[in-house]
Amino acid sequence: MADILTKKETIDQIVIAAKKLDKLDLQILLTKLRVKKMQKDGVKPAAKPPKGLKSPSMEEIDLWKHESRKNYAGR
Repeated sequence: MADILTKKETIDQIVIAAKKLDKLDLQILLTKLRVKKMQKDGVKPAAKPPKGLKSPSMEEIDLWKHESRKNYAGR
């Protein structure tokens, strides 16, 4: 018969396994878990523009980047 683990038992097993990993492996594991969660939940928009506001064209964005770099280089 298959063992059915509770959430707490599963987390306890993950913690035991994680304690055996070095720092880099722990960072990799955490990053992979975060990516899986983002893939499952989806990525939320960074901003909510007002209705009726048109998105800038690629040409406008390129112009803004060029101008900001030009202004920054002049400091």
